[in-house]
Amino acid sequence: MSKKTGVIVLAHGSKVRTGNEGLFSIVDMLRTMGKWDMVEAGFLQLAKPGLTEVVEDLTGRGAERIVVMPLLLFSGNHVLKDIPEEIDNERKKYPEVEFCYAKNIGADERIALIAADRIEEAAN
Repeated sequence: MSKKTGVIVLAHGSKVRTGNEGLFSIVDMLRTMGKWDMVEAGFLQLAKPGLTEVVEDLTGRGAERIVVMPLLLFSGNHVLKDIPEEIDNERKKYPEVEFCYAKNIGADERIALIAADRIEEAAN
């Protein structure tokens, strides 16, 4: 029997509401895939909900495993320090829940292909 899995897609966050809409679109796309029991958006700062609120929501809905996916391009302070510290704090609050930390987006050929598309669109 597999564990009930919740996914938190975590972005930086913006004070400008429209700056956060892309995250919700990506979360909707991931939900449509139907691979995980629950998929929710979370923000590191400047927008809500934060990681703590989303973990509380997912555990309240029965999540036994939570995968935190940082939707951040490169490994900076948030990826290397801030998010792992927040996950450790949540592990202490919910010792019965398995927490997994996914890799950030990083340098990936698929990102380069998207960038190439955008460059072509701008140049034409």
